[in-house]
Amino acid sequence: MAGKTGAIAAFLLVIVLFVAAVLLWSETGQMAGKNVNATEECSDSAVIVIDPGHGGFDGGASASDGTAEKDINLQISMQLKKVMEEYPVKVIMTRQEDVALNPSEGNIRSMKRQDLQQRRRIIDEVQPDLAVSIHLNNYKADASVYGAQVFYPKGEQKRTDMERCEQTSKNFAEAVQKSLEINISDGRERTAMEKNDILIFENPTCPMILVECGFLSNQNELNKLKMAEYQRKLAYAIWEGIDEILCLEKGEKMKIIDSANR
Repeated sequence: MAGKTGAIAAFLLVIVLFVAAVLLWSETGQMAGKNVNATEECSDSAVIVIDPGHGGFDGGASASDGTAEKDINLQISMQLKKVMEEYPVKVIMTRQEDVALNPSEGNIRSMKRQDLQQRRRIIDEVQPDLAVSIHLNNYKADASVYGAQVFYPKGEQKRTDMERCEQTSKNFAEAVQKSLEINISDGRERTAMEKNDILIFENPTCPMILVECGFLSNQNELNKLKMAEYQRKLAYAIWEGIDEILCLEKGEKMKIIDSANR
């Protein structure tokens, strides 16, 4: 009888241990799933600075038909703002009009530097999750060159808001470059590149990228860049790359701020 009782007790112990093991496995699996999808928890909102390059006295690059870079930069940036308005993103625009940022009297070079310094001051004061500067390229020596190119500052300090969620300039740049390659589908493959010869990238204090959205010197690309539909397509591609890192979901709209005209 004692032997039978002992056997039953041992059997029950095995069942208890089995159930405990199953529960532990299930909980561990759920935790592992959370680790795999950790980027989904990276952010529930974000602050982003959009910087439309050039403006006012500074037209930037110019196409053969007189199209000024500053105008298309602003149009793409405003499309990007509209996309971000669908998400919990607080957007700070360095400009929303054809203006330079507080240039004082002086020569053109001095005024351009002051403009860039003002843009950088806005970024440094806001300390956003990301600052994205929108520009266009121009290469008259070879009009066949085309395609978008993303740059990020060289030698930035890594910034992580959460473990396993590295929000670095390089990560943002690579994600945006890949998204442009997928969504624009122009047959041009590029790699996000470091850049350290522009003032706005000097000693970065937050993640920053610069997107050259295409070449004004390429006639086919110029024709597309002037079209509102293509500008929207670029904006969506840029945002999809950014959100690959932020993992935000559409939700409550946040206030849009025009820092240049506050």
